[in-house]
Amino acid sequence: MSSVIRKIATDKTFLITLFLAIIAFIFGHVTVEDIDLKTILSLLSLIIIVSVYEQLHVLKYIANTVVIKCRSTRDIIRVMLLFSFVGSMLFTNDVAILTLVPIFLKISQQVAIKKIVPISLLTIYANLGSALTPFGNPQNLYLVSFYHLSLPTFLGMSIPLGLIGLISLFAVSFLFPAKPIDNILTDSVSLDHHKVWWLILATVIVLLGILSFIAIWWSLLASVLSAFLLDKQVFQQVDYGIILTFINFFIIVGAVSRIDIIHQLLVATTQTQFHAFFAAIISSQFVSNVPAAVLLSKFTDHFYGIYLGVTVGGLGTLIASLANLLALRQYNIFSQDRTSVTFFKTFTWLNLIYLIIFVIIGSLILFI
Repeated sequence: MSSVIRKIATDKTFLITLFLAIIAFIFGHVTVEDIDLKTILSLLSLIIIVSVYEQLHVLKYIANTVVIKCRSTRDIIRVMLLFSFVGSMLFTNDVAILTLVPIFLKISQQVAIKKIVPISLLTIYANLGSALTPFGNPQNLYLVSFYHLSLPTFLGMSIPLGLIGLISLFAVSFLFPAKPIDNILTDSVSLDHHKVWWLILATVIVLLGILSFIAIWWSLLASVLSAFLLDKQVFQQVDYGIILTFINFFIIVGAVSRIDIIHQLLVATTQTQFHAFFAAIISSQFVSNVPAAVLLSKFTDHFYGIYLGVTVGGLGTLIASLANLLALRQYNIFSQDRTSVTFFKTFTWLNLIYLIIFVIIGSLILFI
């Protein structure tokens, strides 16, 4: 329990949003209805079940199994980008980054691969891949809950952008040289297949609740039971800070949305799908795409514009997506040299290039 409290107390994002939430309570108007309980319970259920996957090393096992079969540096980069893209769809973009960045850094120590550009791309494709599923990232969970989107409706929005993202992944992988390599040594990871099958069953129940086929309370119960029965250590590993941060977001947005001048401005800038799209992109660059989705949803029914905007808006600045900050943190922890400034510069330039490209793509999708 003390380690959980210590982790929350040192979470800078939580502390900043807590301070702003307190200010909102004191000087603004906040109601209980501002907090979307379905989103909070969905996020908690998902984080617990994903933490079980982490604890059982499922994604790392799959990644290692495939990576050791690579025969060139291009193969390694392509496979890692694919894992980032697909893994974020299933396990969220945060988990993909937490798992794959350390793996890639270890590989780069054995093979002559420059690491900054590939890790930047890992993060970009984690953000793009997570947009494909309702549970790939927190903003998707929120939008699905807030607008009561069905799975076919959501997939109808996400698949066009996702396919373009996947095509761009294969295209960019050809820019890397295909230098032959010897077999790669990775950390030995074993799976308890009995536990994994039970975990898959619990995951199905969690997803049914998130997608509103069953009550969300069943999802929470399934995730808690899976953690309790499969590995109790999970409760120490769960990132409760992101749950509390999300509650803070709801409180802050509730207060801000009732300020007259901001209310009028946001109503005026979200009147069409295009307006909502660009409002979401711009606001994401300054406040991150999660609070941008929460804020803008209060003022418009153009959920497609918001979805595309916060997805594309996760590219760009370091704070445009919480996953971007997590990637920088992972790089600083696991990289053995002092290249953080170089990483930041390269990461930012690549993100800005992708931002410009996908702003054009998103606009064309809305136009068509």
